[in-house]
Amino acid sequence: MLHNVDVDANARLIAAAPDTAAERDRLREVNRELLRSLDFLVQAAECEPSMSIYKAHIAQANAAIAKAKGK
Repeated sequence: MLHNVDVDANARLIAAAPDTAAERDRLREVNRELLRSLDFLVQAAECEPSMSIYKAHIAQANAAIAKAKGK
């Protein structure tokens, strides 16, 4: 049997679900935008010889991109 505290907590979770889902969706879109921007910058840096001094950072960025894409 659920106690009143449990029932109240469950009710608050259910009530917050739409806001939580909306925030999740917003963060997914922000993540997509950041990923596109980072991917563009990395591709540009890889084509520019003067950026070779940032080779380790470019590799880290590529790893982050792959992880974000589930690769």
